[in-house]
Amino acid sequence: MKIQGKNSISGEEYQVEASHVNSEFIRTMSEFDMSDDQVKKLIDKLNITADAKALLYSFSKATIRAGEYIVKIGRKIIDLVLLITKEFPSTTFGMIFGAIAGFLISSIPIVGVVLGTIFTPIAVLLGLTLGLSEDIKNKALIRKISEINASFSPLNAH
Repeated sequence: MKIQGKNSISGEEYQVEASHVNSEFIRTMSEFDMSDDQVKKLIDKLNITADAKALLYSFSKATIRAGEYIVKIGRKIIDLVLLITKEFPSTTFGMIFGAIAGFLISSIPIVGVVLGTIFTPIAVLLGLTLGLSEDIKNKALIRKISEINASFSPLNAH
């Protein structure tokens, strides 16, 4: 299936063929555990700057086109991060966001093109560092983050 994305700042378009994207993947990426309003309220409650919140809202609006479908890729990532934050309340939003979004942006080119320019300033504002994975001590959390990252693997070009 043809996957298309557009960098929201530069306007650069990117297109790949991803043979593992199927209707099940599209369905999974289109299902959210929280409404847009719930996500907005949770972002509003985060103890971060207004600039970081505005960037998270922008991040959540990012989409890609998979064939004839529009996939709210940014919204899906934010949804999953917020769910893990609820499941592991002692772990910070920034740590989970960095572990998931950072991995996806660096390993899946289409996600990097669409979300990279928004992620970088968020990472700076949240104070994320490259040593993030060393900070995560909870093995269940590591497994959960790995599962989420793996769920996006069909977007890799093949």
